[in-house]
Amino acid sequence: MKISSLLILVFLATLLISACEDIIQVNVTPATEQLAVDAFINNNSTRQTIRLNQTVPYFFEGDAPTVGGAKVTLKNRTTGREFVFEDTKAGGIYAWQPVGKESIGTTGNAFLLTVQYQNETFTAESSLNRTTKVDSITYGFREKGFGEAKEGYYAEFYGRDLPGQKDFYWIRSYRNSRYQSRILTYATNGIGGTDNNNGSDGFPFIPPIRGGINFDRDPYQLGDTIRVEIWSINQETLDFFIQAESQINNGGLFARPPENVRSNLKNTNPTSKIKATGWFNTSVVLGLGVLVTEEK
Repeated sequence: MKISSLLILVFLATLLISACEDIIQVNVTPATEQLAVDAFINNNSTRQTIRLNQTVPYFFEGDAPTVGGAKVTLKNRTTGREFVFEDTKAGGIYAWQPVGKESIGTTGNAFLLTVQYQNETFTAESSLNRTTKVDSITYGFREKGFGEAKEGYYAEFYGRDLPGQKDFYWIRSYRNSRYQSRILTYATNGIGGTDNNNGSDGFPFIPPIRGGINFDRDPYQLGDTIRVEIWSINQETLDFFIQAESQINNGGLFARPPENVRSNLKNTNPTSKIKATGWFNTSVVLGLGVLVTEEK
């Protein structure tokens, strides 16, 4: 290669390296703040909470501001009973505390959530769909293997879809009573099929779902408690989870442009331009727990 050609290549490479170091400032026009509603309610006889926050700009660092002074009610449209959620600690968490074994309702009941804030009223609807039970939870010890999997106890839960209709489930796992934040959902086609036509109605949960309660970087250890709950959801809530998870994990070389995540909160005033974001869902919950001890 001639010296002149070599110098040209070096010069071009230097330009490319310099270009990669340029800092680009992106000016984003702040969007209008909106009320954000996190309302996942279940029929357990436990404290039920609804969280209200204010949305923040895309590049905002820190916790979203909490919202106080709102009026939050949940009405069982089937029985007519209304539940008042109160923000007793002024922290943006509105709660209803059941007495004894009372709950918001039973399978099939329909509900209306109403949030009144700053002269605006937002509503959303949901129903208590059926769910299935956790038959059992098993676990076994694994030594450190290939990849990032660590040594420890790995678990599986067993359950079976209820036959006869299309069902949607949200599987939640807890370690030592602490929820492990992973969106794990399962939908069945309700066809009542067989292995020959790929039906899933009435079939056991498949291995990827059964083992989805594990985290390879932090497996269970002796003395840990494992609890698995199956929450009923609907098609719309499943779609919300899929879109939300896609936006949370949207990064890297092939990242897509950010998009607004859907919401089922509606302003009762059709002429108002004020909107709310977030999601409301009611679930029937069945669960089972075990203590990790030495293998038998």
